[in-house]
Amino acid sequence: MQEEVRAADNLLLLETNIDDMNPQIYGYLYDRLFEAGARDVWTTPIYMKKNRPGQMLSVLASEDKKDACARIIFRETTSIGIRVRRIEERLEADRHLAKVDTKYGDITCKVSAYGGHLINVAPEYEDCCRAAREKKVPLKLVQQEAMRAFEARLGD
Repeated sequence: MQEEVRAADNLLLLETNIDDMNPQIYGYLYDRLFEAGARDVWTTPIYMKKNRPGQMLSVLASEDKKDACARIIFRETTSIGIRVRRIEERLEADRHLAKVDTKYGDITCKVSAYGGHLINVAPEYEDCCRAAREKKVPLKLVQQEAMRAFEARLGD
């Protein structure tokens, strides 16, 4: 995929403010929204009327997934209203996966570039967790080793 500015593939942002829901529900809610096709889900701490702490739930989804995501929000949360905004454009970096061989086993890294320049490398969390459990070492050591292996692959 080439980095570019483009129409945002009919992306919508669904948002609602929630101040009266058990926070344990959010993990389940995220899972349900991703299963329904949401591209991203996040919450932002906010203060609502009467200075009540709350969460703004944000869901990025394609237009054809709007109704499914809205149904889940209404069924699984205490929300009684959802704001919907169209995303006009989206900047995207070129992305690919690269496997690196480490002393803990193969680890996949997400590699991103923009404008022909490397901008980010991130070892896959699940691969690192698996290796850390199998080798009985701290997760951060596996992540550090994956980064070292990737940098060695690039050379000087």
